[in-house]
Amino acid sequence: MTDGDAPRMPQRRVVLKAGGTALMGAWLLSGCESSQPVDDHLRGPDRPTPRARFLTDAELRTLRALVDRLIPAGLQPGAAAAHAEEAIDALLAAFMTDPPLIHAGGPYSDRAGGTRNDFERFMPLDDYEALAWRIVIEGSQGRPEREFNGPVVGLQQIYRDGLAHLEARAAQLATGVLPAALGDILRERLGDTPLSEVLDLVNALTGTENFADLPALLRDVIVLDYSDAQVQALVDVAFPGTLDGTYGAPEYGGNRDLVGWTSTGWPGDVQPRGWTDTEVIHRDPPGPFDALLPPSYGGVDFGPPTADTRARPEFELPPLLIAAGETLAATIMNAEGSLAALQRRLAVQDRVRPEWIWRADHG
Repeated sequence: MTDGDAPRMPQRRVVLKAGGTALMGAWLLSGCESSQPVDDHLRGPDRPTPRARFLTDAELRTLRALVDRLIPAGLQPGAAAAHAEEAIDALLAAFMTDPPLIHAGGPYSDRAGGTRNDFERFMPLDDYEALAWRIVIEGSQGRPEREFNGPVVGLQQIYRDGLAHLEARAAQLATGVLPAALGDILRERLGDTPLSEVLDLVNALTGTENFADLPALLRDVIVLDYSDAQVQALVDVAFPGTLDGTYGAPEYGGNRDLVGWTSTGWPGDVQPRGWTDTEVIHRDPPGPFDALLPPSYGGVDFGPPTADTRARPEFELPPLLIAAGETLAATIMNAEGSLAALQRRLAVQDRVRPEWIWRADHG
């Protein structure tokens, strides 16, 4: 396979770790405590909002197998452990409950001293918000009041059609018939393994016609088929949905047992208990990925010098790493929400990286 063919899959767990941390940064807003009493209309209904189901059991099983490949388990739990697929399904069924399962209430959950979990009491939407979210989730459906900007395919249809297409591709693999693009991806993932041996691997799976029953390698073959526009259309909405379901608040249906927060060292919402003065004034010790952050995130500060902090080695980011952090941020923005576009851009950068390293090492 040449460099001009299908792009290589980036190191997802590294990218997702940083992406999950950035996503969860938004939850800092939930830690802001007001000295004024919270109005009752901001607390949501008196009763928790139930979650509904849109997908069938079979579709949910396929979706679970997909999110498992988008954020795979490794040293830390992945999206399957967080049940990210249930959060996606809850969003698809948002308007099957009253109020819709869109905006969680506040100000507190019951995880840090709150007397009740306000997060699970979702907020009513006004007419404008309801229309906007219905267009996103349900699509325009040919209704004039929803097509003021043209026809819109809703998330419900994208997921339903996309999951069915994954099953069709799995059935195709089970017959041992591989389109050329899939054969190329398999050969790249398996190194120099002859295509005949690849076909033997697939033929051994005859009768395994469900996407969820395929080994992870063969599920990746389908998900990474960039020539399949329908697969990529599904991945482009499922990837951000999987991030939300893995690292978002559990009241939205995912982050089971808080695995998305504990695996990244995120404390979650801390009000009304709040932070101590020391925690507010001083920064945390550096984490394993802090060196990848661009300079705009600030320098290293462990608070007033102590015997322990004086013993810590000082370090500075090399110019190459600083440039890499800024370049990565720009690359993510330029992908405009498309995972396939992001992977193609990362693949291009990956091919020129050895030259950058050589120049940095040898001047």
